[in-house]
Amino acid sequence: MSRFPGAGVLVALTLVLGACAPSGGEPGAVATGSGPAAPAPVAGTAPGELLDPGVHSLEVAGGPAVVLVPERPNGRLVLYAHGYGADLAALLDDEAIGGVAQGLVAAGYAVAAADAEGDAWGSAASVEAHAALAATARQLTGTGETFLVAESMGGLAAAQLVTGDRIEGLRAYAGIAPLCDLGSVYGDFPESVEAAYGADVDEALGRLSPVRLEPRVPVRLWASGEDTVVARDRNADVCAGQVRAGGGTAEVVAARGEHGDPSHYDLAGVLAFFAAAAGG
Repeated sequence: MSRFPGAGVLVALTLVLGACAPSGGEPGAVATGSGPAAPAPVAGTAPGELLDPGVHSLEVAGGPAVVLVPERPNGRLVLYAHGYGADLAALLDDEAIGGVAQGLVAAGYAVAAADAEGDAWGSAASVEAHAALAATARQLTGTGETFLVAESMGGLAAAQLVTGDRIEGLRAYAGIAPLCDLGSVYGDFPESVEAAYGADVDEALGRLSPVRLEPRVPVRLWASGEDTVVARDRNADVCAGQVRAGGGTAEVVAARGEHGDPSHYDLAGVLAFFAAAAGG
C-alpha cells in the first residue's frame, strides 16, 4: 500500500532545499532513504521564530516529524498522511509521493509529515499525531491555509481529521488511492490491523468500515478501477459518495493500473485543486 523508494527524489529535494539552510546552524536532522534521523529539536529556533527554508526534523506528540519549508513560501501548508509500510521519509525518498512533495515545495507550499504511529490504520493515536503536527507546523512556518494529502492507509486518518474538524484553516483534501473502508483490506492485512488495535479491532472494523467523511471541505480522490489492494468501489467511491450526500463537493479522478501506479500521483491536478480551494 505504498510505493518503493527512489533515490532520485531525495537528491532533487536536497538540491532544491539543501542550500537554503539557515546560516546560524543546521536546520535539524534530515530524513534519508534509510529512514528519518533521530528526532532532534530544530536548531536555532526560538519560541515564536519561524523555520528557515530547508528540511527540518523535529519531535511532535512524542514521535518524529519532518517539515519542508520552501524558499519562496506562499503562506500555505500541506499535511501528508502516509500509507502502509511507509513513514515520514516517503516525502524525501519515495519516487512517487516524493515527486509530488517536491512540486508542492517548488510552488511555495510548506509540507509536513509524521510517522504517526506507523502502520496505525487510522487509530486515535495516529489521528492525534497528525493533528498535533498540523498545529505545530502552522506555528513554525507562519502558514494560514492548510491542505491535506493522504496516501492509501492514510485515508483513514485523513477522513477523521476532516470529520472531526481537527485542522485549523483546512481548505481541501486530496486522496491518493485512499483507504476508506478498513474491512475491505482486513483480510489481506489481519496481523497488522490487529497489532494496531489489539482487543479493540472489532470496534475499529465497525467504526471504520467505512470511515465517516463529512462534507466540510472539497475532496478530490485519485483511484483506479484496476486496484486490487484498495478497491475503488469500496473506498474512494464510498468516501466521495458520503461527501456528495452531505451536500459537499467531491470528485474521483480515474487513475489506471494497480495500487501505486504513477497515474495516481498527479502533481498538476493536486496543485490546480488546491489553488481552486484556496481562499483569496
